[in-house]
Amino acid sequence: MNQDDRHFPYSSLRDLGSYFIAEGEEVVKALFRSNLKVLSLLMEERYIPKLTIPADIKIEIATQEELQKITGYKMHQGIMAIGVKPPNTPLHEMHGAALVLNGLADPENVGAIVRNAVAFGIRNLIVDTFSSPPFLRRTIKVSRGTLFQMKIHITSDLPLILKDKQGVATSLSNQTIPLYQAILPKDPYFIFGRESTGIDQNILDKALLQVKIPIDPIVDSLNVAVACGIVLYHYNRSKELLK
Repeated sequence: MNQDDRHFPYSSLRDLGSYFIAEGEEVVKALFRSNLKVLSLLMEERYIPKLTIPADIKIEIATQEELQKITGYKMHQGIMAIGVKPPNTPLHEMHGAALVLNGLADPENVGAIVRNAVAFGIRNLIVDTFSSPPFLRRTIKVSRGTLFQMKIHITSDLPLILKDKQGVATSLSNQTIPLYQAILPKDPYFIFGRESTGIDQNILDKALLQVKIPIDPIVDSLNVAVACGIVLYHYNRSKELLK
């Protein structure tokens, strides 16, 4: 096996099947704080004293130049880990509110949404197969490792899952009400869709409530991750007011 073959997983930006790449010091530390299995580390020597590394994890040391050759780009932080994806979380193990992603193709948006979710206390993520895979390297990096705190369920039948749930959808249709007027259910399933076309109609039809964030009409819509942060802040704020 040559060096390129040995380091292939670390050079890939695509979905790695049963495995994933965690890149950057903060993300790798978040991985170690989680319950996920870590297989190996590839890093600069300066990170050794910063980590408590179990004996069964393979460690490879490389220079910044060698890491750049392996990854194909200049890394700002010279540390990566290979982890094992957790199995699909059964729906009956997801308690409380959840985030539902429908057709979100941008891994950075998915990562930012996950970070929002954890910041506002939500730990359940349901993703359809039309969305960017949640364990992509870029998604994990943008989430700053908060993805490792989420229970994740990937599905090819989102309408079926939402059938008996209290879905709250962000939408620009005529059936929406302003977010500040909405009375949100206790454990909503917040649904977010594509920025270009929004949530699929067959999924929107399953929502208990459709809300919109009032904005200046000169702007047609908000970035989906920004919208998510606003909705989740409102949800947390409404819970506090009811205490």
